[in-house]
Amino acid sequence: MAARLLPGTTTRVRRGRRHDFAHVQAVLGRPGGDRAERLYYRMTRDLGTDLYVAEEEGGAIVAVIALAYGRSLLRGGLAAVLEVARRSTEPRLGEGLVAFAEERARRRGCRELAARIDGADAELRAVLVARGFRPADVLAAELVQAV
Repeated sequence: MAARLLPGTTTRVRRGRRHDFAHVQAVLGRPGGDRAERLYYRMTRDLGTDLYVAEEEGGAIVAVIALAYGRSLLRGGLAAVLEVARRSTEPRLGEGLVAFAEERARRRGCRELAARIDGADAELRAVLVARGFRPADVLAAELVQAV
């Protein structure tokens, strides 16, 4: 997929590449490390995941979009889970990122798109609600790995 300009912004979205790792970690606010790097590389090659980055005009990565696809018995077909992390507060960026993700999920044949976002990103939450996303019953637990 060639880079695509998000409407109403100066930001382009393109597939994430291996060499983007350090910039993606900066957007996520996480340190690197071998394990994180291996996970990132796997995600860039995994057919069940689409990983995109949003770049400003100068090439600085300001957002990361990850779509994970899976089959859902409850939805009767494919469903996608969206994760968005961003550093930029450029007007309309959140709206453009969500619209982009919706289009990608539709093209993959998904019947549902759920979103996992940083609870501190009230603007992105408002964009999701305005686009028809609604709270759903989801319970999540962090699983501690056995040593």
